[in-house]
Amino acid sequence: MGISVFEIIGPIMIGPSSSHTAGMARIGMMACRIAGDKAASIHLALSPKMRTTYAGHRSDAALIGGAMGLRESDPEIREAVALARNRGIETAVSFLPDGLYPQNTALITVTDRGGRATKVLGTSVGGGSIVISAVDDVQMNIRPDAYHLIAWSGGPLPENLGKGASVQSGQNGRETVTCFTFTTMPSRERCEALRSAVGVHRMSVVEPVLEYGVSLPSEKRYASCEEVCRAAAENRMSVAEVSVEYEAARSGRSKEAVRQQMHRHFEQIRKSVREGEKGSQMLYGLTSGRDGPRMLRAIQEGRTVSGGIIPLAAARAVGVMEYNGAMGCIVAAPTAGSSGIIPGSMTAVQDQFGFRDEDIVDALFVSALAGVVMAEREVSFSGSVGGCQGEVGVSSAITAAGLTSLFTREPEAIFHAMAMSLKNLLGLVCDPIAGPIEVPCIKRNAVGVANAFTAADMALSGIRSYIPPDEVIDALVDTERRLPQELKCATVGGLACTATACRLRKQLESGI
Repeated sequence: MGISVFEIIGPIMIGPSSSHTAGMARIGMMACRIAGDKAASIHLALSPKMRTTYAGHRSDAALIGGAMGLRESDPEIREAVALARNRGIETAVSFLPDGLYPQNTALITVTDRGGRATKVLGTSVGGGSIVISAVDDVQMNIRPDAYHLIAWSGGPLPENLGKGASVQSGQNGRETVTCFTFTTMPSRERCEALRSAVGVHRMSVVEPVLEYGVSLPSEKRYASCEEVCRAAAENRMSVAEVSVEYEAARSGRSKEAVRQQMHRHFEQIRKSVREGEKGSQMLYGLTSGRDGPRMLRAIQEGRTVSGGIIPLAAARAVGVMEYNGAMGCIVAAPTAGSSGIIPGSMTAVQDQFGFRDEDIVDALFVSALAGVVMAEREVSFSGSVGGCQGEVGVSSAITAAGLTSLFTREPEAIFHAMAMSLKNLLGLVCDPIAGPIEVPCIKRNAVGVANAFTAADMALSGIRSYIPPDEVIDALVDTERRLPQELKCATVGGLACTATACRLRKQLESGI
């Protein structure tokens, strides 16, 4: 199953963090659909590393909101804890044992009004993507982009019930939990047959929680830039057309439906730019929330040193990031921590050169396919896994690819722009102070914008990366794995260990 382009230019989400907010909302929604009945209580047990980050990222609100059925783009996520209280739902937060679970893991226990508890274990793996790895202590892989029937029974179920589905099953000492996975909605007859099977005392129908629906088996997988270039040449297609065809094959939707969805993402990108230009009320106030508008005024008054398009793109990128930090609705690209780079760059280049919306949408498809290739080569988009290079660096690189595609159809130039941008930020650490995505994340998006434009200009002038693009991506994977854990969103290294950051963290922890 290939990754969707809308997991690269997307999801549309409430900020501030794709891993800790959007991903957690999706885990919560999966728990909601698996548990089935309305909750009387929702208990969260988080991975130990999240002790210093979950409050700043509103992870508890996202998980609780998702467990009440709210999408990652629903504004009510912002007040989900209070909403649960108003509905009479008890909530609690604790932490999992050290060393036993992946980073960004949450165990949600949903107890219904009859006293029945359902436990769902999920991990947010970056950019809003998630993995559900256990239900009621039974290990299994429950995908957010498929249909599932989950049955609880006194023992193993007859094999004929799993015809046409992939089946996972296990025991937890009390009962057997079985998951049947489908690429289409299971028929009413199948559901009734499972519900009435001997020994089954409970069943849930779990629909996909991702906006784009299911992922289908497809031969169209692009694990290298070279493969994309070859497909474009052999089929006489642009990289954007290759991207659309890939997504259509992956999802089973028409090319027109795929393009319409990217138009919706671009419209949300523009809305976030407009909102960012107004200034934002930050969650923690580590930054003013007015830096984007402040830079726009400097541009209007002719006070910028560099001049031209880059200051405008940077100002808009900062504004979008401030809006994200105020729990605004943004488009992760590929993460919320880097959500300003593509909006700032694409809207600025459209204004400067008069590109049609259709042209910018094509550029977004190019950026998305560049991100798909990175994902296939095992790049992590999570700051806590790969450092800030997995966020700001990747976003800058896919932006460079998209910008270049607006001025040339040559795949080689497009991917060399990506490679040069990626090389420029290799090893970038993820060191937010005190947890919130405010410092230094917002200003790094401005640097990512400048890097993307510079790399695009170099590629368009004929400059090429000495290291081939695919090998640059592999170097990124190597760097992500070698980077010390203290420099990967742990709030203990880099800027997070400065005297100012330590003082601030103590103030936040003590409630001052």
